[in-house]
Amino acid sequence: MQLPPDNELWASFLKGDRVAFAWIYNRNIEELLRYGYRVTSNRQLIKDSIHDLFLHLWLHRENLSKTDNIRFYLFRSLRNRIIQNTDAPTVSGIDMDLLLDKVFSELPLEHAIIEQENQEDQIKVLKKAIDRLPKRQQEVIQLRYFHDFTLDEIAVVMQINNQSVRNLIHRSISQLKIFFELAGWLLLLLFNNIGKN
Repeated sequence: MQLPPDNELWASFLKGDRVAFAWIYNRNIEELLRYGYRVTSNRQLIKDSIHDLFLHLWLHRENLSKTDNIRFYLFRSLRNRIIQNTDAPTVSGIDMDLLLDKVFSELPLEHAIIEQENQEDQIKVLKKAIDRLPKRQQEVIQLRYFHDFTLDEIAVVMQINNQSVRNLIHRSISQLKIFFELAGWLLLLLFNNIGKN
């Protein structure tokens, strides 16, 4: 069965439709858990915050505003709830396996076979590069390139202005480029030294 558009599904939920509420929960729970791990490393806090969020949604559904983007609404609400539920929120690294699956799934099959031996090295370099970014830059990369949020949506979720989002993305990409350039030069020097021995 095909789900109705977000605005219709949300409207049904606001009227007390338990099936619509279950669909909203089931369709978004995995992404909410993954995103929660970008906001804090405290797993119990994430689970409690998600539980609180959905309980709040159900109990206060008659007073909630309309939305045509449920996922965005839930991400923003979860981030706010996690921050409210902790005194010192910290942002953990992004889910590297999922990000790398997305990056490497776009390679053509022949290319993937040829590059299979190099893929593990590329994954390690990418992990190191992203892990070296400041936590807010890791979060903005996750939201933009993994969850495909717009700049305006990221600004609302992260509670910063649109220009700050652009700046974070630009700095992140610039730092990743620098890291890859340095890594490339180091690998070239390493291979040259190996060849001389």
